[in-house]
Amino acid sequence: MPESKREPGVADYEKVICQIKDVLGARLVTAPDGSISEIHIMAGSNRNPKQIVRDVESALLIQLGITVDHKKISVVQVQGQELTGEVAEDKALYRSTCMPLRLVSLNLYTRGLEAEATVELEAGLSGTIYQGYACGPNTPERHLWLVADATLNAVEKYSCGIWNLALEDLVLVEVAHRRAALCVIVLVSQAGYEYLAGVALVKGDDRQAAAQAVLRALNCRSCVYGSAG
Repeated sequence: MPESKREPGVADYEKVICQIKDVLGARLVTAPDGSISEIHIMAGSNRNPKQIVRDVESALLIQLGITVDHKKISVVQVQGQELTGEVAEDKALYRSTCMPLRLVSLNLYTRGLEAEATVELEAGLSGTIYQGYACGPNTPERHLWLVADATLNAVEKYSCGIWNLALEDLVLVEVAHRRAALCVIVLVSQAGYEYLAGVALVKGDDRQAAAQAVLRALNCRSCVYGSAG
């Protein structure tokens, strides 16, 4: 029998809507049966709200095959020709509220002088997967860094490019007679930059602990972390 197609979730709707010109953020309200009851949109002031509503209807129909009654869509506009850094950053935070990222899988491949890491993160309950990638020298000391860099790359994709993330340091430490991965990352946005730290106990796999440490560092900033399944 043919495989059934996954029904789009809240994250899928918000991702489509946030790609529309002048849309800064979107929040969906669903009914108990999972259907959409309200769509709230924050947008810039450069376009007519009716045009934004029409674009939302068209985008959802074309990309997800979903027809939405325009009466369920409300638009609030922010004055100003240019978005401030705070508003731009809020777009990512608005989308990520109550939608933790969960580590689904990670892989490390070695080929001669090079190594590459791939990490998959799942957003909330929607099942949307974000894949991160990193490559570098094939040395044991760099393997954990590549996994952490791949995790950051996946989070950047989740943020739609609003965040620029870099790994400042990553070490394995001894604490309470246990090993743990400790990382420091820098988050750069239009509002400026800040340093974040995260730690995860090693539970048999150093690489998984490195990826979890990155997510926990971001958890203190924007609630993107979810425990692994």
